[in-house]
Amino acid sequence: MFLNIGFSCDWWHQNYGFTFDESYYLDAALKIKTMRAMDEIMEKRFPCYVQAGGLKESAISNPTIAVEPFGHRFIPALFGCKIKYSETTTPWARHRDLSDEEIMSMPFLTVGEFGREKEVNTILRQVEEMRALGCDCSAQQNTGSVINTALYLRKDLFTDFYEKPETIHRLFELITNRMECSAEFFNEIDGKVSDIGIGNCAVVMLSPAVYKTFNLPCDLKMMELAKKSGVRFSIHQDSNVTPFIECYKPFDHLYSFDVGQDTDIVKFRSAFPDVVLNIFVYSGWLLENSAQEIHKGIGELISKSGDPELTGISCYDIDFATEDEKIAALCAAC
Repeated sequence: MFLNIGFSCDWWHQNYGFTFDESYYLDAALKIKTMRAMDEIMEKRFPCYVQAGGLKESAISNPTIAVEPFGHRFIPALFGCKIKYSETTTPWARHRDLSDEEIMSMPFLTVGEFGREKEVNTILRQVEEMRALGCDCSAQQNTGSVINTALYLRKDLFTDFYEKPETIHRLFELITNRMECSAEFFNEIDGKVSDIGIGNCAVVMLSPAVYKTFNLPCDLKMMELAKKSGVRFSIHQDSNVTPFIECYKPFDHLYSFDVGQDTDIVKFRSAFPDVVLNIFVYSGWLLENSAQEIHKGIGELISKSGDPELTGISCYDIDFATEDEKIAALCAAC
């Protein structure tokens, strides 16, 4: 059993005055200072979380700091999307509506070509700065998934699935190419091979049929890269996975899976008995329910998971208005 919790940027800003604008993401020294201060606060304010196994990878006990100058929008940035920063939110990408002609003429990259992209060099500079400051950091980026990135690159994506399928297949292949290059290039920089994961947050916006036709071949390609590299492969879908359980069955090299709490947990566990199941509890649910209801609800989710040793609970972007007693109830239930 494991537990992961995280608070929204607004929570940190309103409670402690931290800001998360561009300087936080691009100034290595500031990011290290801020993350260590946040960990110290967590240890003092929520000892229940520490007792439940949280903060194992804290910046205090282990000086590992994430290198993410573009937040989780690295791949959109590679495609020319401008990254926007805010004091109280995580970075997001401005849409760039690629034309059919741009997509069909855009080249696939080799790993060497990928390494010369200006966004990649921004990451490399920050890695150097972090290491010079004594931090053990990985250059690997959160690359999201093909559907997450495609939403930034085609205004009419959902109608294009039906009206311009060749264009979208090409777009998805281009995105997958950049994701593969990212994994391989940054492995070389780190001198070690890292696990691979895909963030299928937006899959819930698709029908299972559309997922199988467009998304699945790309996701399987990333799994095959993990298999070839001898590393673990994970899928993140922080929503109701139930309609897509059959779609995900071809994944035969699957270490862990993140699912939304409204997923049919019993059905999922039946389909994937040996996979580490990480149940994402929605921050809105935490806000709206009492501490007693939270404790009971988490207990029910864990019971449905069938195997607590292969189960975790995660809750991120916790709202500023959420009372501490609800966090304590969440920790106690785990």
